[in-house]
Amino acid sequence: MALLAALIGVCIAGSLANAPRAYFRKPWVLAAAGLLCLNLLLCSVRRLPVSVSNFRRARKRRIGAFGTWLCHLGMLLVIIGFIAGDFVSREYSVYGIPGSFQPVADTGLWLRIDDFEVRLRDDFTVDQYVAHLTVSDGSGQTVSGEASVNHPMTAFGWDLFQDSTGWANTIDIYKDGTLQRSDLVCVGETTGPDDRPNLALLFNKFYPDFAADPAGGYYSATPLLKNPRSLFTVCYNGEIKGMDFAAMDAPVKVNEYDFVFRSPEQYTLIVIKKDPAELMVGISAMLMLTGIFMAFYWRPVYEETPVSADEEGTRAYDDESHPDDY
Repeated sequence: MALLAALIGVCIAGSLANAPRAYFRKPWVLAAAGLLCLNLLLCSVRRLPVSVSNFRRARKRRIGAFGTWLCHLGMLLVIIGFIAGDFVSREYSVYGIPGSFQPVADTGLWLRIDDFEVRLRDDFTVDQYVAHLTVSDGSGQTVSGEASVNHPMTAFGWDLFQDSTGWANTIDIYKDGTLQRSDLVCVGETTGPDDRPNLALLFNKFYPDFAADPAGGYYSATPLLKNPRSLFTVCYNGEIKGMDFAAMDAPVKVNEYDFVFRSPEQYTLIVIKKDPAELMVGISAMLMLTGIFMAFYWRPVYEETPVSADEEGTRAYDDESHPDDY
């Protein structure tokens, strides 16, 4: 129990870490998990003969004698499965706007984002994020479907999760009135002119329905595209030279360059993951839950041991002589 409590504390701390994946691979975290696994293994080995003996003595619900043993075994396998899955699982991420078509790292798969929608309630709170996707493999086969929050899509043995979303703008860069380039820029990304690499424009934040409060703060009144504004920062040689809001299709002039923000769209971030240990963890969890149910609600019934006449008399004498025991 002490080891289990310590490991729970370790997991809580890990959930708050900046890099949870790296945190759970630290030697002392793995050592704590290893000690708990060893403890559960020895408990299971020690408990098995007792469970077998109780199974043989029981007259009803005999299988319940293995409840505690099965619970320990399931917990052991769940921990082993999670640790193994952390090392053998593969995970990639792809983000883009509807219509984008791009490879998924070195998997041989290509992902097309057919559409992306944010379903809103009447009060403008988000009801669901839904990405309509098509996955292609090297042979030309395709699988289409939907990925939404808590409802992943499966294709070619991979799970695709709707992870997060944000806003993107197309930014046209003009020099002396001539279009030089157009970039699709997501929040947090930069762009700049081809012939001036030390000049960069950072897309800080997007406000779909721009509004200002009396205190001088800025916010989006609704998530709808009613009065869009983009917050940007101009940097030169790594130093901030200015920050302002840009209206759509209105040029932002920086020396001989004009930056024009237009066509705001929401992008989606899709996480593509394969975990070979996932099935093992699921089966192990079912074993653990079955063991808990058997230990508490399917306990074996044993035949009562016969009591001799002398023992009955002694019990009667003791009951009368010590009424305060009741």
